[in-house]
Amino acid sequence: MNSTPHRSTALLARIAARAALLGGALALLGCEALLGIEDVSLDPGAGSGGASVGQGGQATVGESGASSSGGGSSGCSDGWADCDGDTVCEVNLHGDPRNCGACGAVCLDDGTCSETGCSGATEIARGFPTPEDANGKHLFIYEDEVYWTAGEGANGSVQKVPTLGGPVTLLAGGQNAPYGIAVNQHGVFWANLNATNLMRVDRAGEEDPKEIFDSSSFATLGVAADDREVFWAQRAGGIGVPGAGSLIGQITMPGGSPDDEFHEDDDTSPHLIALDEEFVYWVDRSARGTVNRTRRGNGQTEWLAEDQSFPYAIAVDDAYVYWTNSPRSGNGGDAEAAVMRAPKDRAGAPETLWTPAEDDVAHPSPDCIAVDDAPDGFVYWTDQETPRVLRKRKDGAGRQQVLYEGGAPRGIALHGGFVFWVEEQGPGGVRKLPR
Repeated sequence: MNSTPHRSTALLARIAARAALLGGALALLGCEALLGIEDVSLDPGAGSGGASVGQGGQATVGESGASSSGGGSSGCSDGWADCDGDTVCEVNLHGDPRNCGACGAVCLDDGTCSETGCSGATEIARGFPTPEDANGKHLFIYEDEVYWTAGEGANGSVQKVPTLGGPVTLLAGGQNAPYGIAVNQHGVFWANLNATNLMRVDRAGEEDPKEIFDSSSFATLGVAADDREVFWAQRAGGIGVPGAGSLIGQITMPGGSPDDEFHEDDDTSPHLIALDEEFVYWVDRSARGTVNRTRRGNGQTEWLAEDQSFPYAIAVDDAYVYWTNSPRSGNGGDAEAAVMRAPKDRAGAPETLWTPAEDDVAHPSPDCIAVDDAPDGFVYWTDQETPRVLRKRKDGAGRQQVLYEGGAPRGIALHGGFVFWVEEQGPGGVRKLPR
């Protein structure tokens, strides 16, 4: 059956939804700030100055309707791109700090652009629905695309952008505080914190988002996935409050029903989660402060650490599980923030990799965490309070290294030779930096 009419209808619906988000007022940006959402022309017949939906849901202006290219397309030679849609390959992607490697990929902090990219950090996408109200949360990288959640309230969104930068695709708007996110070959999965549900959309954004689980009244938070299964974390009450309804849920791919009895634990407040082939790992953000693993085959659970100071985020490599202890105002007392690790085989005690005592700033607060695969590699984390992106040797040796300072970094991920993070405040969106 020909599906073209359905796709056209869905496309028009997405354009209408974006236009509604703009409230009818299109702010005009220069073509050098083209971090666009699909770059769908709002007026196919527009000539010079025609507007398209651009970065942050705003309009971008080109001489004959804005468009975007990563270089080498639309008849351009490799390393050159037509970033304003005038069919002229006017942008040198190896030398333009406003379009470095892709149209709209901006070198921050007066960085320079070369064949290897920006000399420092690169902003590959800005926030949605507006750069002034971005509220980026968490991100996931799958097949050279960055997927992320943004928004505190009912106008939250899920979007993606190529890891090089370029057009941003809006996958879902009107989400109520989207939070944890994960991607596999079957789709994009995220938790709506305020709507207390779990959602899915196809990776291309051609379908309407679908609810796949409704927790009724319990907050859904962390999400993790591979091609076998999707897992989510659910808490019973407020932040760090245990109670009946706290659990780790499971969905078998591709079409299994959500199992909210996979692992129930009324004494915990599950938060963010991570996977390996055998276990799902998760932190309990209650005062009990455990770090746990649950066997994927049967739901049996055991702790890897206890008496932690309000653990927040978690990551794993082949041998260890890593997490951040992140007491927030009002729930930590004298508890100290930290970056920790423990052996996955439970053969040793948890180790402290970093504490504020070895730092030189006031009130550090480690947030999200990522770890590379090399045995002698690094653990990376974001700190919203200072604000910084940091790393340290996985064995705790040496001092922490500050990779980036500024903005409001939150979710973090590693891909290729780069560390990526999403910004919660300011212009929001996604940034990356060579490792």
